[in-house]
Amino acid sequence: MKKMMINCYFQPERLMSPFTAIVRRSGNPFELAHVLVSWLIGSGFDAYVVVGCAKRDVCMAIRYRTVCPEIPDENEVIEEPPAPAEEPRYRLVPLPDLTSKYCRDMQQKEDDLKQKELDKIEAARLQRIEELERPPPDPVDGWRTHAWVLMLGGSKGVEEPFFIEPSYGIAYPLNSPQYQYIDSVYNHENYYVNLQNCINGLGALNYELGDLSCWEHLLAGEPFHRRQLVGVDLSDKKTAYDTEKHLDVPASWVEKLDITANEFEQRYPGSHKVIHYKKVLLEKFAPYSERDGVIKRIKIYEDYAVKIKLLTYEWYKHRVDKMETVRIDHINKEIRETFGVGRRDHLIRHTYDMDAPPTSVEGDRTLEFNYYARLDHLAKLTCTRFTFHEHYTNRADRLESRYVTYTEGTKAEPKRQNKDITETFSRNPDVPATEDVWKKIFHVQDNTIELLYHYQHNFVTNNTRMFIKPNLAETGGKILFFPDKTSGYIADPCAKQPRPLDVYYALCDNMDTENHSRKHIRDRESDITGYLKQRLKELTEPTLLVSLFDTERNEAAKKGWKEQVTQKAAVTEREIEAEIDPLAPYLARMFGSAFGSGSMLTVKEATLVREQCINDFKAKQLARQDLVQKRFEALNSEYKNKRLWYLANQFILSPEKESAYFSTSAELAFQVHNLEVRLTRHKDLSAPRFKALEDYLAKHPLLKEYNRMRHYYRMK
Repeated sequence: MKKMMINCYFQPERLMSPFTAIVRRSGNPFELAHVLVSWLIGSGFDAYVVVGCAKRDVCMAIRYRTVCPEIPDENEVIEEPPAPAEEPRYRLVPLPDLTSKYCRDMQQKEDDLKQKELDKIEAARLQRIEELERPPPDPVDGWRTHAWVLMLGGSKGVEEPFFIEPSYGIAYPLNSPQYQYIDSVYNHENYYVNLQNCINGLGALNYELGDLSCWEHLLAGEPFHRRQLVGVDLSDKKTAYDTEKHLDVPASWVEKLDITANEFEQRYPGSHKVIHYKKVLLEKFAPYSERDGVIKRIKIYEDYAVKIKLLTYEWYKHRVDKMETVRIDHINKEIRETFGVGRRDHLIRHTYDMDAPPTSVEGDRTLEFNYYARLDHLAKLTCTRFTFHEHYTNRADRLESRYVTYTEGTKAEPKRQNKDITETFSRNPDVPATEDVWKKIFHVQDNTIELLYHYQHNFVTNNTRMFIKPNLAETGGKILFFPDKTSGYIADPCAKQPRPLDVYYALCDNMDTENHSRKHIRDRESDITGYLKQRLKELTEPTLLVSLFDTERNEAAKKGWKEQVTQKAAVTEREIEAEIDPLAPYLARMFGSAFGSGSMLTVKEATLVREQCINDFKAKQLARQDLVQKRFEALNSEYKNKRLWYLANQFILSPEKESAYFSTSAELAFQVHNLEVRLTRHKDLSAPRFKALEDYLAKHPLLKEYNRMRHYYRMK
């Protein structure tokens, strides 16, 4: 946050360090410039703090006279087809222009006069707007002290120098009119005073800081990376420094700048920031600071007092429903929601009216899907009060769209009823055009079916067929064919008339198709209604997605992590408190489980207990060694027998038996190797384990008297 300077004529009397400015999250232009230059220099850029004069709007952080740079551009980019590489050899001669040149010229003059009048009216309107938006005169214009950042080229891919406004974080060219004068520039290497006249603008200045005719140096010499050492041995830096007689700027005493992940994520003081541009309010939020996950909101108004809304843009992040952006048109009362990839219904865009029922398909709404991920290849769905339009892409049955119209509900039947169903199909090149259906129109209430076929090549009309469906209630559910209830048109007069049997089969197929389409429409309406209910719940009760590794916000992961730490600490504590005692089973066998750990054993009892413990340890080690040895010998013998069997029969084995042998042999070899390693490890560790047991018993508190007597007689 930028703080305005009390006196705009002079530089501040004291400056906070960049570390303090970051902690306080506020500062004057000089402090913000120091913070930004510190970060840029630390990242390898050639950056400088500029001290000079700027316009009032820049010094006082006034933005309501500037256009918001973050308004999204919704103009569609029309890609023009590339021009052909070669001109066609043969080209049709264009038709002659038979219009009157005189009439054309008179019409052009009339159009020019009308356009001139329109341009004059538009220019007058723009002039009035410019006069209204013109700021009041500034009595101290050109004397307001300000600090900003200069970026010089030559490092990190920067080719041309430019300015950065530290309070905005926006880059400006050198000839930007908001900066009027430069007094000096400086960084951690030197301080440079400007000797040039700024009357022609800052873009006309020479920014080569090594030019002494344009910039006066406070400290003699140049930084090492700027020097032009001619005739000096560069390997000897001491000679180079003595030649230049360079003076270094005192080392910085500021604490190391560091921004933690939580501080960076908070972004703004209070996790919220509002910027007032011309007819625009820009709101920015920190991630997870809002319940619905919004991170940016742009409100566009019609008036300068920001009271009459025109458009609202919202950007979201970390939502479970994958919603990314929302566009609200307050004039047309339209809302457009855009979603990312990953939804179960594969929805990517939802546009609907504000007045549309939230959970009904009878409102005006359009749903666009990722057709490639859907099994039915549904690409777009448009709903209105009396229509229902589905668009498909790349379906196997070549269905392109299904358009349904409804009748308005009545008192007897308040729900809307199907009126017509129109299905459109693409051209199938494997079927003749006279047999390839283009449109199927089911007139549900008229009880008729209309078929339109694709156009043949060089034909201006297409084949058609009309059916009047029989009354199944009168025919007992059977489909009967009446030639007088069907009619058709054949575009080719030389073509044969279709057989009645083929017409009957077509009637049966299309009646089944109509029933299937009506059932599909009912199911689709139920699916969309369910989606709208789910969408209403997602809007009223939004849920944010928290990463599994975010232990600060993921309560389940945080709870599990704390439980793991607690359990680990408890196990460690139990292991420390209750150390395993090898003598415990023998003491319990001789004296019972109530034998106290503090009671001393006699020499006889200690001898008996010690001998039993050592003998059992030896017996267990030998039994384990014998068990491993027996398994090793058995598997090794089996492996050798298998090997001998293969050598004797390798030329008569089938590929299946040979493959089975190799897999079995590999498994046996692996097991033999494991047992051999275990046996070797057991033999190597037996002696150290026995020595560790003896050392433990020699220090056991219950065997203290026995160990004393044993040591006494050994020494004697």
